[in-house]
Amino acid sequence: MKFLLLATGGTIASVPSKQGLVPALSGEKLLEACPLLMGFEHDLEILDVFSKDSSNMHPRDWLTLEERVRQGGDRDAVVVLHGTDTLAWTSSALSYLLHDVATPVVLTGSMLPPNEPGSDASENIYAAFQFALQLALYKRRGVSVAFADALIHGPKVVKIDSRRKKAFVGMDYPQLGEMQDKGSHKIAWLTPHSPKFSGERFWDVPTFETNIALVPIFPGMRAASLDAILATGPKAVVLEGYGLGGVPYMHESLLEPMARGIAAGVPFVLRTQSPFGGTDPSIYEVGLRALELGALSAGSMTREALMVKLMLLLPHFKEKELAARLSANLCDDRDDVAI
Repeated sequence: MKFLLLATGGTIASVPSKQGLVPALSGEKLLEACPLLMGFEHDLEILDVFSKDSSNMHPRDWLTLEERVRQGGDRDAVVVLHGTDTLAWTSSALSYLLHDVATPVVLTGSMLPPNEPGSDASENIYAAFQFALQLALYKRRGVSVAFADALIHGPKVVKIDSRRKKAFVGMDYPQLGEMQDKGSHKIAWLTPHSPKFSGERFWDVPTFETNIALVPIFPGMRAASLDAILATGPKAVVLEGYGLGGVPYMHESLLEPMARGIAAGVPFVLRTQSPFGGTDPSIYEVGLRALELGALSAGSMTREALMVKLMLLLPHFKEKELAARLSANLCDDRDDVAI
């Protein structure tokens, strides 16, 4: 089989410096430091695409990664080494950009640099390749993240821990696979669940509109603060409400500036501040009032998936068309799936 490895930097490629950890190791060096992969006898091409701390990743970089994957179209699978800080953002972006591509793409990284005692770099690289091999063998497509012995669906990935090795989970979505012990080593096992893809493509040339305001609500938040945000001219506002998407209307009503924004043509999308359970503003009055003004619901999308999807849709669609495209399920990014 033929594999492509794309290295982008991150903790997994980092070494100490006077200014803290900085990415410096090439993809080839990282594979050399992964003894678990000895005996992985497949055709492998290595491309060093970036050498960045993933906090410095930009939407332009997502387009570069998409291009590299598409250029390697004859590959059976692609593995991407990436920093953990924005790994969930990149996995969401690639899930949309590549949702029409049959080649499976597996991202991974590490919480500790490869040369630090107890590093998880080698085991995560090994798992990523083993999962990629299984996905290729069973002709399963899509973007996923291999981390801490789990395989997670790309647009459902959420980073929940800034220090521990089990840093990522799939938000309200079943695992796609897990590494299981088999004597002295581990093997990749895929679960029966396989993501669904619509095959629709809403853009000919993908571009990202990043002029989006992301606003978490807090008790006592001033309506004037939301008006001030609207005065900056955002193309959309993502409002993170309480519970299932509640917006306060007593004392300091946030519905009034929301109504002014929607009337001016600025889409408002409600999502929950809770990490699990998704958004459904129609359940409570504090959410339903916002929906009646014309606000949209994020449904079961993660923050990262919602923001990236908006970035991709805003250059092409307005109002009702935007609402329809946002609610479309392109790559199991939005449907609620029972666990």
